[in-house]
Amino acid sequence: MSLAMTQIVDAYLKLNNRRSLEELHDHRRKLVAALRSLDGPFDPAVAIRQNQDELAIIEAAIARL
Repeated sequence: MSLAMTQIVDAYLKLNNRRSLEELHDHRRKLVAALRSLDGPFDPAVAIRQNQDELAIIEAAIARL
C-alpha cells in the first residue's frame, strides 16, 4: 500500500475532513475506470491494483468518520 496515500488519508481523518476523503475516493474510482478502458500495448493491471488498494484505504477512513 502507498505510504503517501496512508499519510494523506490520516491527515484528513485528523481534520475530520470527510469532503476531501470523498473527493479523493471519487477521483481514484474514476481513475480506475479510465485505466480499465485503455486499449493498446500498455497493461494497466499494476496501476489498477495500486489504485484499488488506495481506494480501500480511503473507504476505511470514510467508514471511521
